[in-house]
Amino acid sequence: MSELSDFSKTTPQLETVDVQSIPTGIEPGSGSGRMKFGEAAPRKKNIPKGLWAKCGKCAELIYDKDLEENLKTCPSCGFHFSIAVRARLASLVDEKSFKEMDAGMSSVDILKFTGVASYPAKLQRYQKSTGENDAVITGLCKMGPHKVALGIM
Repeated sequence: MSELSDFSKTTPQLETVDVQSIPTGIEPGSGSGRMKFGEAAPRKKNIPKGLWAKCGKCAELIYDKDLEENLKTCPSCGFHFSIAVRARLASLVDEKSFKEMDAGMSSVDILKFTGVASYPAKLQRYQKSTGENDAVITGLCKMGPHKVALGIM
């Protein structure tokens, strides 16, 4: 018992404080931004369109102008972003040197594919969304001093 009596002698007395009386500098209902108990924190930040891109492989945020200068390739991990066929063409060949071959060529449903949506309907939808007749563009061009036959999907 003597140990307990010694303990009470050395323990400082704590003052009780009313928590409501502590000034916080935040008025109630002012939208302090504090989360309530049980609220989930937002997992994604909204990235403004046309300013930043998030790499699909390493999740690095890349300034769009830097991404364009790097030909739509992540500078951190080398991941290649998708790029429209005409933009890819412009990045590869010498300016005004590309002569397209078979420009009128278009896919057809020779095997009569079946599925949820008809193959001709899918073809039409993709042709409308890309502005291209087919998935492949072929032609002759120059790349530096070289004459090249090129196909891009």
